[in-house]
Amino acid sequence: MTENVLEIEGLRVHFDTLDGPIEALHSVDLKVKDKQIMGLVGESGCGKSVTSLVTIGLATCDVDEGSVRYQGDELLFSDSEADIRVQYISGWIVVLCVMTAILGLLMVLLPPLHPSDLAILLISIIVGGLSWVAGFAAKREFNKHQKFMRWVRGNEISMIFQEPMSALNPLYTVEKQISEVMRTHDRLVDAETPRHTRILQALVSPFSLFARAIRLSPYVSSAVIGIFAFVTAAHVGGFSDEAELWAFLLVIIFPILGSRSSLKERMKAIETDFSVIGDSAEEIILFGSTDTRWWRLLSTAAPHLPPGIASSIVVYLMLWMPFSALLGMVVISALLALPVVMLLDYLKLDPAHTRQVIGIVEDVKIPNPEAVVKMYPHELSGGMRQRVMIAMMMACEPKLLIADEPTTALDVTIQAQILKLMRDLRDKKGTAILLITHDLGVIAEMCDDVTVMYAGSVVETGSITDVLSRPRMPYTIGLLHSIPTIEAGSERAVLPIIPGQVPDPNLHFDGCRFHPRCPFADEKCISTPPPMMEVEPGHFAACHHTDSIGENVAEVQAAFDVFAADYGLEGVA
Repeated sequence: MTENVLEIEGLRVHFDTLDGPIEALHSVDLKVKDKQIMGLVGESGCGKSVTSLVTIGLATCDVDEGSVRYQGDELLFSDSEADIRVQYISGWIVVLCVMTAILGLLMVLLPPLHPSDLAILLISIIVGGLSWVAGFAAKREFNKHQKFMRWVRGNEISMIFQEPMSALNPLYTVEKQISEVMRTHDRLVDAETPRHTRILQALVSPFSLFARAIRLSPYVSSAVIGIFAFVTAAHVGGFSDEAELWAFLLVIIFPILGSRSSLKERMKAIETDFSVIGDSAEEIILFGSTDTRWWRLLSTAAPHLPPGIASSIVVYLMLWMPFSALLGMVVISALLALPVVMLLDYLKLDPAHTRQVIGIVEDVKIPNPEAVVKMYPHELSGGMRQRVMIAMMMACEPKLLIADEPTTALDVTIQAQILKLMRDLRDKKGTAILLITHDLGVIAEMCDDVTVMYAGSVVETGSITDVLSRPRMPYTIGLLHSIPTIEAGSERAVLPIIPGQVPDPNLHFDGCRFHPRCPFADEKCISTPPPMMEVEPGHFAACHHTDSIGENVAEVQAAFDVFAADYGLEGVA
């Protein structure tokens, strides 16, 4: 078995747009070794995320050439020309046969019936069915590859996306999303509750739900039961017409009861806060003139007025309609709701699976995991969501973790915790990590090797010491020169920058794609693409001037400052 977990060679991809194809990656080469943390750094738009998405088969671009191998197995797939032709022809034949079958069916249904109409219908169905079978057979290899990729994603290769809020499903709880990944790859432990017991629990779940509602909200439940009892008694007793106006008493009763509940809660809070003073909570709340006290009572009751109006209208309609219609609505609603309640109870996580998910969440240092697994993504902070993403991706203990800017939009403290967590995962479980980031400080702290990308190409790669201490590509030197420093004697009046912007992907370059922003660009750089050269063992750089800038990093940085000034941008004060 190869020592490289991931090998990307000569990868070229393009996106189809209204303005024509745009080439996003140009012959990208990248390798990640077993148990290695490889950093991938570069400006926005250089192709880092596209490279990672192509690796796991989620990119929407077309692959022109190249290879992506995971432990020697190819992850890219393209149908043969013969299969593509068969699928195309089969698709059109199926469409024509469906249209012919519909026409034939109409001709058969409309009298008089002719044998030719029935023959057209049968022939179109047979030909269409055979064409569909031929097209399905032509996609056999594609379906086989898709099955393989579904096994790889989440199980062997996992990816932490840039924004966890958009990557997590807002409709499912944390435990549901983590357990779904594990269920897909058969990583859940055996359920401790037998199937027949779960069926019995599901059958009695409506009664359990009713008892739980009474236990948790006794006043609300009692009010609802009382209203239904009153409506039933009014219909049975024959005084529903007289009781219709009584329904509007809820407009007064709801605000009064609601304000009393709010005042009790406020008094309880004040008694806690002012216990050392000795004043009563009622004196503090009702302190002031009569007008002030009335205003406070009205402001407390006002939020409960809309529910009172809505409830009175509902009760009025229940008293107004015939009792048989009301019972029919209740029975139909119950018949529709009961199967859903039972099914949801049957599909809920087994206690053993819940404990397994809680253990995974504990591994990523999330406090109070028992409560967090029941929450939805919007109830969590950015750091918590990022940890949930890491927990989900590590649930199946993958061999390779792709982290696409995992610390973006996180404060420094949370960043340090996330990075330490990822390092611990590598050390404890031997997971190789491809860390994509803009932050060279994170690269220096976390990575064993680093690869620098620019405008869809790899321009330098090597060990973290070689690339950061002895960079040989002007772009890498420019990135390092742009980092603020606090060392004594290195104060700078302005923050150095790399002048210009990343080139438009539509632009064609015969030579080096960095030459418009490079202070050392010459005719050779403009006309000839630089090869990836090994400047020292394990250290590669794509530049025509690696020899001349090898020992003169300071001179290159000074040349960037002069070039930026000539470019018209002296830096940012």
